Amino acid sequence: SMDSELRIVAALFNENVAPHLRAAHPHIHVLNPAKIAAPTFIAALDQHVEHTLRYVPAPIAEEPRRSVGDGLIQRLALAFALVAATAVFYFHRAEGMSLLDAFYFVVVTTATVGYGDISLAHAGTASKLVGIALILTSTVFIWMIFSLTVDRIIKQRVQLSLGRRRYSSKGHVILCGLGRLGYFVAKGLLQRGEEVLVIERNEGSPNVQHFRSLGVDVYIGDARLPGVLQDVGVMRAKALYSLVDSDIGNLEIGLNARSFDPTLRLILRIYDDSMSRMVRENLDIKLTFSMTAIADESFLEAIG
Repeated sequence: SMDSELRIVAALFNENVAPHLRAAHPHIHVLNPAKIAAPTFIAALDQHVEHTLRYVPAPIAEEPRRSVGDGLIQRLALAFALVAATAVFYFHRAEGMSLLDAFYFVVVTTATVGYGDISLAHAGTASKLVGIALILTSTVFIWMIFSLTVDRIIKQRVQLSLGRRRYSSKGHVILCGLGRLGYFVAKGLLQRGEEVLVIERNEGSPNVQHFRSLGVDVYIGDARLPGVLQDVGVMRAKALYSLVDSDIGNLEIGLNARSFDPTLRLILRIYDDSMSRMVRENLDIKLTFSMTAIADESFLEAIG
């Protein structure tokens, strides 16, 4: 507003506002650092790297996939079957019913249908008490089995909707962090024809729905957790990109992934260029890049 001839270079991730800014000031140049840096990260997928790992990482044991409550439904069903079988045998012996009639009576009793064609109206006291116990016991068993089954189905549906399942992909590219840089990198990888599997913590990210609409699998979870890396098949992956908004987080993800596969191609985003060099030199992760350092030259050219 003070000098309409002043050259201004602005870093903005939302390029949609650039036309409005240029209309207000003709000498403003808007650059998107993520868009500028993305090709370097994508090209790293083919960059020649010699594996010079100077140590053997401690392997991370695969975690067995087990849902909460596994085995409980089966145990309840088995106990219910034993109760029903005991009742059938009792009424067969005590009331003189045939095995088929005793089984039929136990089924209609536990199902609370009560047709009335077979009843305990003229049975002895012991049989009536057994009948009462059967009704109460079967009610509790059926209620518990039904409740746990519905709960398990709902949980499985929710997990599937969030992409939280164990993938069997092979030769795919895992991309951790679907933020500004992750968006452009994922887009570029898809254009290359790569199979991309995304890990993103923020379920509400607008980029999640965008890439799911393109047929990309998006796993909602924390990529720092070994179990999550295991679920997305890090042992069979072609490469792993870690582009979350934390240097330590990216380093942790990369090292955990290396524990599953020491030869896995790791491509990390490190904000601090000096830290990026230290990671390359001391931890043998050769493909670490600073988005800001990559974008520097473009900004210098624009201001010149």
